[in-house]
Amino acid sequence: MYPRPGNEAERLAALHELAILDTPPEVRFDAVCRTACALFGLPMATVTLVEADRQWFKAKCGVGGEGSPRQDSFCTYTILTDDVLVVEDATKDPRFSGSPLVTGGPQIRFYAGAPIILAPGIRIGTVCVLGTVPRGFSAVEEAQLTDLAAVVAAQLTLHRTEARLRESEAHYRLLAENTSDMIVRSGLDTRRHYVSPASRTLLGYDPDELVGTMPMDQIHPDDAEAYARVLTTLGEGRTARAVTRQRYRRKDGSWVWVEVTFNLTRDATDGHPTGYVAAVRDISEREEAARRIGHMARHDALTDLANRTLFRERLIEAFTANRRGKDGFSVLYLDLDRFKAVNDGLGHQAGDRLLCRVADRLKGLVRQSDTVARVGGDEFTVIQAGTDRPEDPQQLAQRLIEAIRQPIDLDGERVIVGASVGIARAPQDGGDADTLCRHADLALYRAKAAGRNTFRCYEPGMRFDRAIRTRAAG
Repeated sequence: MYPRPGNEAERLAALHELAILDTPPEVRFDAVCRTACALFGLPMATVTLVEADRQWFKAKCGVGGEGSPRQDSFCTYTILTDDVLVVEDATKDPRFSGSPLVTGGPQIRFYAGAPIILAPGIRIGTVCVLGTVPRGFSAVEEAQLTDLAAVVAAQLTLHRTEARLRESEAHYRLLAENTSDMIVRSGLDTRRHYVSPASRTLLGYDPDELVGTMPMDQIHPDDAEAYARVLTTLGEGRTARAVTRQRYRRKDGSWVWVEVTFNLTRDATDGHPTGYVAAVRDISEREEAARRIGHMARHDALTDLANRTLFRERLIEAFTANRRGKDGFSVLYLDLDRFKAVNDGLGHQAGDRLLCRVADRLKGLVRQSDTVARVGGDEFTVIQAGTDRPEDPQQLAQRLIEAIRQPIDLDGERVIVGASVGIARAPQDGGDADTLCRHADLALYRAKAAGRNTFRCYEPGMRFDRAIRTRAAG
């Protein structure tokens, strides 16, 4: 008999609440599988939901069928803890060596799965990658797979939110007045003539407190200009329907994200506009889920620094601004010295804590206009804005090196690491992102070959050669 989590009933209830089992494929989940296969160089990947007696594939890449019995699945064991399950050779693991998935098609030998955690302790499925050849799986790869599972969890949360909104809309069609939305009747001057009782839940006001007020009285300053344009077109009768998203101020001073659907009303006799009816809906949960997904897609899960994607976006933005006549900028490539010794000697958890401490030091040395990113295991980059003078990035590089070489306490263990830095300035050292990054990387190799704990600036004629690579890797 296969093992089941102690909270199996609660887990299954959460899974069925999503109303996603046996639904058609969706691009957003299929993209996770394709990304996983490409990221780890493996032929198979799935987004799997584990039901009472089966595992069902919400998305898959390189895998046939729609699922398999739960007793045959690797994922049954993955959902027992929050950790990534890695099976380097399934034929040597007594839990799986007799599974039809191993002894027959698809001849699985390697498996790595990260649980999809919907809420603390609620693991409803997995994001897993599979191969037909035994192999290892590094701590960095485990972290990347965990990130993908977190993205899927956020997507499922968004799916649940959207399902709830669709249900609310169905009720609206059946009821004369939607009790979950705040319904507002206003004149062309946007002054409210009627407000439904839902205002108490949404904004904390009794309806009578809002009658006679205008929506612009409660709009967030950052949303005011765009919202005012919509109200103007409604008031002038130039549009019959509009949908907006913005923040309203609640009675307690907090802000709530709302979606407002406006419908113009007309006089029954002459057809002239008389005002509008607005349905105001709380979309805070949806906005938060979307914000989390956007943040995870552009930030490193361990350090919360910008990741490679956001670094690239900021780099392209810097080039665009430079072409418009703004100041130049510099890119600094930074690689930790002796990190591997700490990671191997004290363990990956200590290595992760070290990376977080280094990230904090880097953030403390740059300006708000600069960008710090983690682009690899112990590799960081900095985009330093407004650096027309050669000494600006050099001074920053020296400060970074001095800050990183200061001792770091890892729960009582005192460690010292260093840093090598390569510098390339734009547009002098490269007129596009790829060239500038390549030249910064060249300068980094020169710094490491020069003895480390130092920096080098790119110079025309620099190139990679075997001797430099050997000294830099040593």
